[in-house]
Amino acid sequence: MRILPAVLKELSKHVPTVLFQTVEWSELASELPKITRRMIQKEGFQELFDEQIQLLSPYNISLTNSKHPDSESKLSKKDGDKILTLFFVQLFSPYGLFLDLRPLHFSSFNGTLEWHPSGFWTKFDEAFRLGLLEVYEGFYLNKDDLYFNGLEKIGLIKSDWPLEDKETLAALFRGQFGNDDMTFNLEQFKDSIIQMSDFMLKKKVKISKDFLYLGIYLVTLYSSLEETRECYSVKTTYLDVKNTFNEEESH
Repeated sequence: MRILPAVLKELSKHVPTVLFQTVEWSELASELPKITRRMIQKEGFQELFDEQIQLLSPYNISLTNSKHPDSESKLSKKDGDKILTLFFVQLFSPYGLFLDLRPLHFSSFNGTLEWHPSGFWTKFDEAFRLGLLEVYEGFYLNKDDLYFNGLEKIGLIKSDWPLEDKETLAALFRGQFGNDDMTFNLEQFKDSIIQMSDFMLKKKVKISKDFLYLGIYLVTLYSSLEETRECYSVKTTYLDVKNTFNEEESH
């Protein structure tokens, strides 16, 4: 991973190398200068920061642009619940998302989780974001047609694949989901990424930069929730966030 900006070298250690190999090289190369500007020069940081303050305040998650604490505080179960909520809230938002959810970016005080986001952010292509939401809804609400349709929209399966191949990839991708009473295990998740990436390489499928960013986002989520060694009601959290956004859109 020598081609990555220095500021991303540490983060890339947590992401299986094979995931990078599935990305279209020209697309990844064009992203590197942008990532560097965002990480070092804080390009676009303040605009997204201001949006996320409003977005996350109802969930008792505050954002600060101060330097994260020198000493990491141990994350509690309540902190983990809020980080999981944060993960889904950002996916429902069209404004963009801060990608690094590792424990070093959080501190907790008097029941409020304080997030110190880094300059590593992205804004998904809207078609990708909406397709991803279809994947989640299809999985959690047991709507297989919606699940497969979403996988096609985010570029993981192709319409001309045999049904067997579609089902194989769909089963592999389910490895990153959790229903209720899920304990997060980063190594198991990495194994599922490797299996899925190997299958896509075999099928000569190149993923978009958005899917690479999603993979990084998930890895950092797992990193924080694994640390708590607690069980999480993932489906319940997803449905709570979805219902909140649905209510806001109806007003």
